[in-house]
Amino acid sequence: MAGADPSSPAGAARSAARGMLAVAAVAAAVGVAVGGGVAFLAYRQLSSTPTAPVVNPGGGGGSSQGTSLSSVVAAVAPSVVQVIREHGSAAPSAASVSDGFVASSTGLVVTSEASVAGASGVEVVLAGGELLPATIASSDPHTGIVLLQVSSDALPPALGFSSTPALGSTAIAISASLGGSVSVDVGTVSELGITASVSDPTAPGGSATWDGMMRTDVPEPPGSSGAPLVNSTGQVVGILAGTRTVPANSGSGYFALDAFEADYLASAIGTNGAGPPPVGLVTQYLTPATAAALQLPAGAEILAVDPGSAAAEAGLRVGDVVVQVDGSAVQGTGAPKYPDLADLLTALGPGAQAALSVQEGGQRRSDTLTVPVG
Repeated sequence: MAGADPSSPAGAARSAARGMLAVAAVAAAVGVAVGGGVAFLAYRQLSSTPTAPVVNPGGGGGSSQGTSLSSVVAAVAPSVVQVIREHGSAAPSAASVSDGFVASSTGLVVTSEASVAGASGVEVVLAGGELLPATIASSDPHTGIVLLQVSSDALPPALGFSSTPALGSTAIAISASLGGSVSVDVGTVSELGITASVSDPTAPGGSATWDGMMRTDVPEPPGSSGAPLVNSTGQVVGILAGTRTVPANSGSGYFALDAFEADYLASAIGTNGAGPPPVGLVTQYLTPATAAALQLPAGAEILAVDPGSAAAEAGLRVGDVVVQVDGSAVQGTGAPKYPDLADLLTALGPGAQAALSVQEGGQRRSDTLTVPVG
């Protein structure tokens, strides 16, 4: 992407900042010529030497610190990147910086909707300081997940994904903090499978419904939206949602986005060259107790269906309860109740025909849903 004209106010502001401030995941000076202009991104305090990671224990995960935590940080931190939102010719600011992480050897970068919302262009800064133009490869409006595509011969290792974590397990957030260092925040997973209304990053003053979120007590530093939340072996279990997208009436805690969906989108792009459109459903799990009170079976109650989506084409409607997928019971996302509806559908793979058992009022019917290909 072309940078600002050096003679413009934005270009002058960037040039004046040269030598004082820079972008780096750990700390480095960056001044990169792009398309004849100069893109100088001033977000990190300049330091001549790398800064050691800052470890901030959360509520219950502090006991995980030590050799194992250090090795996790050493393995994961090089794959954490910064995501820069461009706003026309305006000079960049700290509010334009978020995080992400490399998710494939082909240059897929996972981040959050909040990291790219409203941007006229997007750039990614690798931990080594390389500035790369990025395009949006895929996104899911129902989970807040965005995948970017970059190209570089110096990509760090891609992070792997884990199965959904257990309640009470250790969660480690590794982000490129605004203070010029890698920030490490440790805590525990306290709730899974949250469906809630959040402030819509794409529409100021609006709201969006995201599902598959988890709650933790892991603090989220400013600018860390899109950073990976990993387990004690360094596998990604969530993506930091950021403080701008805290669910309404959510109480205390911090929130992470659905790593399972990010893994699915990345896998689909690797297989088909493009990310599939979302299934088009927003659901919430009806526990056996709640279902009994409503005289319904336990399962995934449909809260919204996108017009023209795979879900709409399958005949699913608001108020339906999906009870089974290919004979497997749809259970809640809170451990030990697994899997949930999204897990069952995406695990089948793009193009699969999913046989659904659906409760509509007092009647049970069968629908067939084709998992989107792309």
